[in-house]
Amino acid sequence: MNGIGPTIGNPHPGYGLRVRLDSHKAKSLAAGDYSCPCGHAEDAVGYAEVESLVIRYGRHRRDECPIPEVREHAARQYAALERSMNKRRRK
Repeated sequence: MNGIGPTIGNPHPGYGLRVRLDSHKAKSLAAGDYSCPCGHAEDAVGYAEVESLVIRYGRHRRDECPIPEVREHAARQYAALERSMNKRRRK
């Protein structure tokens, strides 16, 4: 983490993903960071970089985190997301 990302909730921001998009027109102003209870943390600036950060955050929690509770919770969230994306829209 290089300290450029958002500082939501300082001085003790806790764990999770934080994304800030100042304007839908100025996508270069996007910033995001995440922190995991296992100690892994990252941040990114710029729309494309923040988008890939969000993907890396989900994959870290689901596949790479050494804490089993975090992996289980992320797997449940991902399964729910997949179910919602696979449902057919009713008219």
